[in-house]
Amino acid sequence: MSDALAGALCVLAALSAGSSMRMGAARLRAWAVAGAVIVAAACASGGPAAIAPLAAALLLAAFAGLAGYRFDGGASSASTHALLATIAFVAWVLPGLNGTCGVLAGGAIAALGHLIFARTKRENLILQPLHLACAGACAALAYGLGAQPGALAVVSVIAMVALIGAHLSLAMGGAAGAPAASLMSAAAAGGLALAAAIDGTHGALAVAAVGIAIGCARSAALVGIVREAP
Repeated sequence: MSDALAGALCVLAALSAGSSMRMGAARLRAWAVAGAVIVAAACASGGPAAIAPLAAALLLAAFAGLAGYRFDGGASSASTHALLATIAFVAWVLPGLNGTCGVLAGGAIAALGHLIFARTKRENLILQPLHLACAGACAALAYGLGAQPGALAVVSVIAMVALIGAHLSLAMGGAAGAPAASLMSAAAAGGLALAAAIDGTHGALAVAAVGIAIGCARSAALVGIVREAP
């Protein structure tokens, strides 16, 4: 189940972050290097068994990223990215892995769903009550992760605290809290990618989390540009 969710997240995150390939060359190179390091760490830690799901996730992300670049639907809202990051954390704690087939099946379902709902989505919608509920759910999840021993739990909890901050920013500040929420969601997704890479059994989830982090960072940058415009 967790790999199916990771495959779906790869597609959704790459679709929203695909147009980030139009950002400045220096910034793009920095993200590419960071993502390559995390993915390489996931591959090295997971061993041969993790290579096939990781390759499938990279393939999904590449195709979805090119589609996002080609059609340039614009960056997703801070609300969408915070919810994607939350789903990624749910995938992180789910037991059991489905391997390559799970990654590809989840990605195919997400792509189909995106095509069906593309005309009805509302990127600027801020669901404040939902974010308040998500903040509470993330707090409970962080408590459970914190009960686990080791450095891996520490990294996960720190990332989860950032995600709680993102949901609270959206719940209390609405659209005004979107820039801060995007940055905190990016930090949370980056922390999750690092934790997945260290663990070595969630290579596809590491790829998805990198895509979410890139989308969050791009969304925050675009909001800043819009607010600075006269």
